[in-house]
Amino acid sequence: MVLPTLVAAACVPGGPIYVGPPAVKLEGQVYVVEEQRPLPNAEVCAFGADTVCVATDTQGHFRVEFRSTILLQGGALTLRFRTSGLPPAVAELHNVTPGEMTRVDCGISNRLTLSTEPATCLSSRT
Repeated sequence: MVLPTLVAAACVPGGPIYVGPPAVKLEGQVYVVEEQRPLPNAEVCAFGADTVCVATDTQGHFRVEFRSTILLQGGALTLRFRTSGLPPAVAELHNVTPGEMTRVDCGISNRLTLSTEPATCLSSRT
């Protein structure tokens, strides 16, 4: 006889607690490269087997946690960063380890691009 897989949740003040596989945890900052200024309210979306989106805070920081089932084979997913008036940028992640924090900073250039594809996030500030 095969027993079903169980996922438990506990009822506590403030809402349920998810008890299951380790969550994927991502955090970072989104900023304009040329001006070295943070981008508040930028959209950050993680694309894998599903999609999860969050917005950056007033300092351009974001933090998101989601179930590891969103990851593609090999722990891969794509992050897209976008905000009004700037071209979107992407970061391809591989070997993301559930349960560990993964930091992803994204510099978006305000230079005109003629491509329909998002640009790659520029390297972190030095």
